[in-house]
Amino acid sequence: MIVLNEISKRYGRVRANDSIGLTLEPGRIYALVGENGAGKSTLMRILAGHTVPDSGTITVHGQSHSRLTPALAASLGVGMLYQDPLDFPALQVWENFRLGGTSRTRAQVVDKLGELSNHLGVCFLPDEPIASMTVGERQLLELLRLLDLGATTLILDEPTTGITPEQKRNLFGLLTRLAREENHTVVLVTHKLSEALEMADAIFVMRQGRLTARLSTPCGEDELVRLMFGEAVERAGEIPAVASPGNRRLGLEAATFAGPKYHLGPLNLSAAPGEMIGLAGLDGSGQELFLRGLCGLDRLAEGSLLLDGRTFASNDFKTLHKAGVHFVPADRMSQALFPDLSIREHILLAFPGQAGRLEDFRREQCEERFNLRAHPDTPAKSLSGGNQQRLLLSLIPENAPLLLMEHPTRGLDAGSARQVWEHLRERCRTGATLFFFSPDLDEVMEHSHRVLVFYDRMLVADVPRAQATVETLGALMAGKNPEAWNAA
Repeated sequence: MIVLNEISKRYGRVRANDSIGLTLEPGRIYALVGENGAGKSTLMRILAGHTVPDSGTITVHGQSHSRLTPALAASLGVGMLYQDPLDFPALQVWENFRLGGTSRTRAQVVDKLGELSNHLGVCFLPDEPIASMTVGERQLLELLRLLDLGATTLILDEPTTGITPEQKRNLFGLLTRLAREENHTVVLVTHKLSEALEMADAIFVMRQGRLTARLSTPCGEDELVRLMFGEAVERAGEIPAVASPGNRRLGLEAATFAGPKYHLGPLNLSAAPGEMIGLAGLDGSGQELFLRGLCGLDRLAEGSLLLDGRTFASNDFKTLHKAGVHFVPADRMSQALFPDLSIREHILLAFPGQAGRLEDFRREQCEERFNLRAHPDTPAKSLSGGNQQRLLLSLIPENAPLLLMEHPTRGLDAGSARQVWEHLRERCRTGATLFFFSPDLDEVMEHSHRVLVFYDRMLVADVPRAQATVETLGALMAGKNPEAWNAA
């Protein structure tokens, strides 16, 4: 049993945790929910030993501690899976899996990795570099590493972001078995209330640094929303119509993108100003390479790319960025933000022309537009996942004509996600074109004029909004009946 008693933590004037007390029992699954900035991640980082509380005690197996270190927490069986995996991209899969454990040969490590991988229905190539894997794949590998290290209290921060529906089912099945059959304690930190209601025996609700409720399941989603936000969260408004569907913002003509592991193409498609185009596909199906190719991070091997009437025979990243192509990756900390730079420094780098009015511009861009309320001197690595996402969105230039986004609302609560989509819809309403990928098919369908579906590293279908259903998209993602659609 784990008991957190009167845990408090301040960051300057912000009270991240305010005298929180809760009990976690073996054999049970808990969900910790709350809006961004409610203090969920801070509380769990304290339990995992990565953050030092200002006051309070942590009692594990009858022993009380004023604080834990990561090593002490691990020795007590506490392991945490973060939104951004704690791994080393330059190392190979088997090398990362071995980190923190006893000395073992490569063959022993590979055998153990294969054994644990079977539980999640995944297959890891031992010699593959971590840098070539998706965020979802890296999260699953980190979870297996925690289990290998003997973690019996598992804290998972947004664990289903970036994984396939089948992987999610396997993950939930594994967590259920660990709790029911092996007496593990599981804590899901999540913004997806449907997952909390599906999995948890009890749900803790946090708001503004305080623990405001503990609910036993089953309970109503409306009640959870009220406890989290104080009121119902409205859905985003109707998707804006495409103002000039006959115009062409983007064109691909016999284009082939070459990534580190595979090619995608040839691709022939057009997108108009104002279009919102969702991408659907299982991890590794091609949608990641498609976005990276459009922004120049992966090579245009053949064909051409047209942007606002200008033809690009090569897709140099800097050239496309100057032309207004803006990419927001899912892997925030290693691909988009500088961990040690502050909010203020990020704004200055992104908008050097605003140096003369930096504070006013930061307030308008971060606080008023995206509700990023953290102190301007806070480094990116100290922000919650949701606030890191808000910072990324704050860095998008106002006049960017082509937006490319992986997981636009990753780590955001329902209210914040609605604000983001209102902002993106307004950008498209005024002429921007958006391509986005989300593992949440409901999100893809709700915010797309059409959906591009990828399967087995091919673009197999271009599905109009009126025909985009979970059943249709799911079948196409699984490789069923692509010939029925006008595939590129």
